[in-house]
Amino acid sequence: MSVLETIAPFAEGLTAAELEAALDLPKTTVNRLLHALLDGGMLTLDTSRGRSYRLGERMLRLLHSSPDTGWVEKISQRPLQTLAERTGLSAFISKFDGANIKSITCVAPDTPIKMYVVPGMSMPANATATGKAILAFQANDAVDRVLAERLDRFTGNTVVDAADLREELERTRLRGFAVDLAEHVAGLGSIAYPIFTPPADVAYAVGITGPYGQVIEQNFESNCAAVADAASRLGKLLQLHQRAG
Repeated sequence: MSVLETIAPFAEGLTAAELEAALDLPKTTVNRLLHALLDGGMLTLDTSRGRSYRLGERMLRLLHSSPDTGWVEKISQRPLQTLAERTGLSAFISKFDGANIKSITCVAPDTPIKMYVVPGMSMPANATATGKAILAFQANDAVDRVLAERLDRFTGNTVVDAADLREELERTRLRGFAVDLAEHVAGLGSIAYPIFTPPADVAYAVGITGPYGQVIEQNFESNCAAVADAASRLGKLLQLHQRAG
């Protein structure tokens, strides 16, 4: 734990020699700990900076799989507010915990028409934009687990055939974003982009939702650009937190 806590604040990592000095431990002890943490996926070796050690994918996955999402809500409020003001639509973030996709926070625009996504609300992967945006970038085994479950129908546009959904996920990967064409709630549309926080897997997506015409038919290109910008900004913020965490 001391090794992990020492490395975490440094985005470029630390070398073995720097860790020896920081922890005041013998070289053999530090090397033994580093090898154990590397084998467990808790650290990764970066050869671009003279063999430095950074937090590994497994450690980052543990961070994002935590049920505590309060820190995400705090750092995402300003980007979501900007997105809501830019589009005039409700902006929200959803999270995948390995089994379910749920919304965790939402910001509504200051307009007469407000569409809220309630925190904790289920985001079915076959019917919502954030659900598809997240699932499209999961490993095959995670996709298989989700598709093994019964796909519920919510509207006449909902995709309930697993093969059709796989094709939709492939289209999502290719274009980089997902849409909900009144598939979850009749009359509503959504656009969502995955939030990338490499080297961790995609665990979050940011989206907008509102009246179908306003989201999909009238301002589609500008809405996509706004959500893409928010996803990029949120990805950088989440990475900063995981590096410091």
